[in-house]
Amino acid sequence: HPTLPHRRKMARGSILPAVLSFLLLPSSPLAFAPSSSLFPLARASAASAAASSSSSPIPPFPSIDPALAMSSSSSSAPVEKEQAAKEERMTFGFTESRLRDALRSLSDDESCCRHIFGRDDPNHELSALQRITAVRILDYEAIAADPSSPTEADLIARAETFRSEHGPPLNLRDVIQGKSPSMSLAAEFKRASPSKGDIAPDLNAAEQGAKYAESGASIVSVLTEGRWFKGSMDDLTEVRLATTDKGYDRPAVLRKDFVVNRYQIAEAAARGGDTVLLIVAVTPADLLKDLIDYCRSLDMEPLVEVHADDELDVALNAGARVIGVNNRNLHTFKMDLGTTDRTASVLKGRGLEFDHNVITSRDASGEPRPDYCLCALSGMSSSADVDRYRQAGVGMCLIGESLMRAPDPKAAIEGLCLDPNEYAKQAGGAGGAYTGGLKIMKVCGVTDPDDALAACRAGANLIGVIFAEKSKRKVTKERARAVVDAVRAFGERSSRISVPTNPSNPDGSPVAALGSKARTLENSARRGCPLVVGVFQNQDEAYVRECVEESGLDLVQLHGKEGMEAASAERCGVPAIRVVDIETDADGTGTTDAEAAVTKLLDSVTSDPVAILLDTAIKGSKEGGGTGVAFDWSLAEKVQSRGLPVLVAGGLTPDNVGQCVGGTRPWGVDVSSGVEAGPGKKDLDKVAAFVKGARDAEEEAAKGF
Repeated sequence: HPTLPHRRKMARGSILPAVLSFLLLPSSPLAFAPSSSLFPLARASAASAAASSSSSPIPPFPSIDPALAMSSSSSSAPVEKEQAAKEERMTFGFTESRLRDALRSLSDDESCCRHIFGRDDPNHELSALQRITAVRILDYEAIAADPSSPTEADLIARAETFRSEHGPPLNLRDVIQGKSPSMSLAAEFKRASPSKGDIAPDLNAAEQGAKYAESGASIVSVLTEGRWFKGSMDDLTEVRLATTDKGYDRPAVLRKDFVVNRYQIAEAAARGGDTVLLIVAVTPADLLKDLIDYCRSLDMEPLVEVHADDELDVALNAGARVIGVNNRNLHTFKMDLGTTDRTASVLKGRGLEFDHNVITSRDASGEPRPDYCLCALSGMSSSADVDRYRQAGVGMCLIGESLMRAPDPKAAIEGLCLDPNEYAKQAGGAGGAYTGGLKIMKVCGVTDPDDALAACRAGANLIGVIFAEKSKRKVTKERARAVVDAVRAFGERSSRISVPTNPSNPDGSPVAALGSKARTLENSARRGCPLVVGVFQNQDEAYVRECVEESGLDLVQLHGKEGMEAASAERCGVPAIRVVDIETDADGTGTTDAEAAVTKLLDSVTSDPVAILLDTAIKGSKEGGGTGVAFDWSLAEKVQSRGLPVLVAGGLTPDNVGQCVGGTRPWGVDVSSGVEAGPGKKDLDKVAAFVKGARDAEEEAAKGF
């Protein structure tokens, strides 16, 4: 195949860290079995790869010795032995040197590859992104070697036939700019990912794509890589056909993959794709320009992805017009939403026009639209995220995981407020009854990092660790730190999430302030990036702050007699949830007169906390919380009818959370003992059932609003 490079060079040696090998252990999310439907030539690909890299067939999982992966660089082991061991490690049957050779085959000009291989860093190590790309290169080399594969000319002919039957491709830049002043949404279909594992492995591409398009998505991004993301080219075609001639504006269909040759672009065109993703981080500069030009020769405007400033230079020099900024570093999988903001500043500093907000006025005056489109990729899930980038002039946001996990994609997309007028209504909505429904699910009393991860995967967005002295679930600062580290790794972050504590408060009342703060907290604790809450009870402020700093807590929760004013970010070091005890008898009956209790509560609140949590306290007991008894939930409903969103705790279980959420629609629910196998040890099936029960009940209850 003339479009698939076969230039080979000797790989230069380097020492690869054990952490990268660990990413590819069978227990890792990276270690997916190859999809049997990845290519029609799967057997030929496997045979070709096995013949070129090993005498044995490609294993279903990478053959990595766990002992080697965990041993790191022990000073007692000879360097030669360690290097040899690393070279023996396999990624889908390919050695490290084989993967390096594959990457280097992309260009003969080493100056065009400097941004890929660490700017001549002699200690550069292959990242997970580079491994995936290298395997993809080898996959397509196997396809090229098979005489039964369609040629590039065959694919172009098929593309022409498809377009004659189903319509021409859409220009990505025109699609994005045509939505102004609304934000364009690229809704993503992906069944799994290297960092999160399975997301929705059984979801139907056509059905999900149609839901996205009907709900206002202007682009549908389809993952077509099969080993790590469990996608296929069939998914791309199914989405294209399911969104064509349906009575609404057809979305552009994006092939999201690790595209490194012209053949993949022609393949996308033949299967109904409008555009493709080109990732600068793994594409030599000369090849990038060639692929951009080739896309345009097929009437396809590519989305060119960058992460770092030097990648932006490569993209601009290659002629990119639609620039996507990945907030996730694909080498480390760490997330930083500020990446897009910084790129916008760089473009403005260079005098390059991209501002999405000026398009409507320019169209009206007959002035030309900006030459570039700037897009934010990864990490967004809320209307606040969308508005943040709207203010920066961004024209498109790509959102994937939160929409894939959403029980109602239409409601989730509506909640993003792509139209700035809708966001203004939402942001100015302080006052009146709270009717927003369930936004927060907190799993408390977590003592084990594995339990924390299970709760995150189930969909919890707050994870609670307890420092209260008398609790059976009390953790040390060190144990809390282990939980924090696990939650941060899940959320692809390395530092504390900053929750704003000075939101809009039009009427100046504490209730209005707390309502506004609740929205900022739910936006910060978005699904896929949970926060960790430390729970304290009548403990010294200095100790609380010490735990916050040493354990890395995002929030605290005050559960004693500290008072409202103590629950401020200034005193706690981070924003604080304030618990209000609802007194009942031991059997949950005998709740104080509801109207009087509501009035007392609303009169007592200040604007110091970030949120209010209602929990059961048994009459006569000295300490509240941890009772396992439910109070009368109608009290929470009455509080919310007066404009104050609240979390509900106390006696919740997988069996009754649906009743609570369906009947009360609280802003949040908090569970601890109700999902335990024993004090401090979660029953993971109960955790999953609790979250699902709450989510299903909210979906059903929301139909009435």
